Amino acid sequence: MQRLVSPAFVAAHAAAARSSLTATMGGEQPWRQLARFLLFGTLLLAITFLILGVGFAAFPGLADRIPEGTLPDGPLRLAEEGTFALVLGLLLAGPAVAIAGAAALAWRQPLSAFLWPRRRFDVTQFGVGVLVMAGVGVITVPLHLLMGSEWNPPILDPHYAGPTRLTYVLAITAGLLAAAAAEEVVFRGVLLRLTGLITRAPIALCVVNGLLFSAIHLDPDPVAFVARAVSGGVWTWAALRLGGLEFAIGAHLASNLFIGLFWAPLSEAALSQDSAWIDLAPEGLVALITIVFIERLANRAGSARPDLSPRPAP
Repeated sequence: MQRLVSPAFVAAHAAAARSSLTATMGGEQPWRQLARFLLFGTLLLAITFLILGVGFAAFPGLADRIPEGTLPDGPLRLAEEGTFALVLGLLLAGPAVAIAGAAALAWRQPLSAFLWPRRRFDVTQFGVGVLVMAGVGVITVPLHLLMGSEWNPPILDPHYAGPTRLTYVLAITAGLLAAAAAEEVVFRGVLLRLTGLITRAPIALCVVNGLLFSAIHLDPDPVAFVARAVSGGVWTWAALRLGGLEFAIGAHLASNLFIGLFWAPLSEAALSQDSAWIDLAPEGLVALITIVFIERLANRAGSARPDLSPRPAP
């Protein structure tokens, strides 16, 4: 049976199982760390929601920036879409900071232990994540068109006022960066560390993390659920193989940004739609290409990065 498995996959799987993002931290029993995390998490989330509530009360217009459906169409729509992106980023970033802070307090570790343990932020990994996902986004456009999708990029649509297109690009870049970083910190950072207390098996971690990531979006469309689960699983693999969240944050940002810039305005793209199962075909291609680049990055960095997993005493 082992002969049917690629040696490269075996080596990659073994390296992912030793990832610094799931390595044991501290010498305490895991249940004590988990109990502290739940306590600090509850307190910090309560404080965060209180601050957000006060902020929305002080600025009543902010609540109006969160539409229940698609924002009204018109020449100035993209300006409203940009504001919506900024508010969305704020709403996601606040709780994410609280959860990450609770984890740092519970494990008595710096925040970086849940982001990129024992090293600095890797700009190259972030940049490659952005470029890879932007590139595969371009590749999949013809595939979607062949399958019958309509393509009317918002930033190229003359229906929208010219200046609002520029402000839209800037606003959703900032808002979606905050949103992508927030989701990656929670799922590929803290949640990955928590599930690592139970198992360090990479495939199990990717499946569980991907399913939970998709479930939190509350999208009733089963095709969209599977697509998000696949993305979440791939980004979990990236975090495990690269020992940090930079690639996943960059890829997550580029994925959402490409949709918001070249497929539909943000509020429209966020709505649930009935998709056909054939729509998963481009997603499979995206996942495959992304994993290839993850492995190239991991293999390039592997020889220079020490194994940070705890070793038994001789």
